Amino acid sequence: MRLNTTQIFAYFQDFQNKSYAQRLFFMFGLVYFAQGLAQNSGLVSQPLAYFLKQTLHFDQLQSSTFLAVLTLPWIIKPLYGLISDFVPLLGYRRKTWLLLLNTISAMAFLMLSGESDAYAIRTCLIFTAISTAASDVIIDALMVENGNRFGMVGKFQAVQWFWFYTAQVFTSIVGGWLADISTPGTGLHVAALITMFAPLVVALLTWTTIEEETAEIRISELKATWPALKADLLSGPLKAVALFLAFWNFSPSFGTPMYYHMIDDLKFSQTFIGYLGAIGSVGAVLGAFAYGRWFTRISLNYQLVFSISAGIIGTLSYLSVVDPSDNAAFIMVCLSFVFGIAGAISMLTIMTLAGRSCPTGAEGFAFAVLMSVSNGFAQISDIIGSWLYVSVLDKQLDTLIIISAVFTGFCFALMPILKAVPKESEKDAD
Repeated sequence: MRLNTTQIFAYFQDFQNKSYAQRLFFMFGLVYFAQGLAQNSGLVSQPLAYFLKQTLHFDQLQSSTFLAVLTLPWIIKPLYGLISDFVPLLGYRRKTWLLLLNTISAMAFLMLSGESDAYAIRTCLIFTAISTAASDVIIDALMVENGNRFGMVGKFQAVQWFWFYTAQVFTSIVGGWLADISTPGTGLHVAALITMFAPLVVALLTWTTIEEETAEIRISELKATWPALKADLLSGPLKAVALFLAFWNFSPSFGTPMYYHMIDDLKFSQTFIGYLGAIGSVGAVLGAFAYGRWFTRISLNYQLVFSISAGIIGTLSYLSVVDPSDNAAFIMVCLSFVFGIAGAISMLTIMTLAGRSCPTGAEGFAFAVLMSVSNGFAQISDIIGSWLYVSVLDKQLDTLIIISAVFTGFCFALMPILKAVPKESEKDAD
């Protein structure tokens, strides 16, 4: 059987597409693994928290407010998307920005590895936060573009989150170990030096892995599109989802207050705290698998009911470790694992809700706005929780846990409004 020229070309084109898709699988996994290391909640997180507590003698409120500025780069994520979409760098919308941002991040971590001054440390971390947040937006844009092109959005996302959770297992174990075996300053510096290699590798591979056509600056198109984007952001369903995310992320008992409670009251070592994070991340890997395997088969409404209920139960379960006891360590291990699973299912449910609520034609920008709301309220929650814990509640964690559960329960009140969010079949039709 002879192949004509058209068939040969089609076969060659299909081979090229499969080869490029395989390279993208590797690239997306690598970038998300690097982000898991390089985020402020990554490898430097526990050594940094320990440094602030032991060396600078910051209390819970001082630590939260000192690091609050690091949330700003994650709140303004839509800005990075607009810049990447409409303002190419050296002729490219994605890969040149990724190359520049990850180079800046690697240099900032290198500088951090030699700093002991509090404000110099925070300056370095601001640069890493900007670079990591912007890189996250751009790699997600690449994922959507190429996922739609190859029909692999779900598979690309599965690879991304698998490697992100894998990175969290690594950062929890190594971060806790570094904080435990060395002085606080040394642990922070070594963590920063190790982290530097993650964005550096991404920067080196970006240029050779990503295929992209050249583009021109499109400021006039941005001006013409902005009124429609603004109208979409003010839509009823989108505002309801934003309020849902605000309630969901307002958990003042966790974060800094819980970290100080585990050290001062429960007397956990830094290594054990790191192990708890790793156990929770292993649970999250299983939860992500369970969500893709079973939960996607049920309606979003039932997914939300499960997530809110699990959130309330999981939060109140931490009342069992408010007071020190011989069983506190075992209870924390169980809670970390079980609610690592439930937390991943809930997180993917919330992301599905956010994705479906985004208006057609403005998915990327609207999704970035919703994620900014999520990141912003998570930081506000930590600051308010630390203030209440230190200044109002006399370091009584049980009241904060109840407050967290109550705000999660408020999400039930928004369920009737969320019925306006399109179902998956309706989004497909659009």
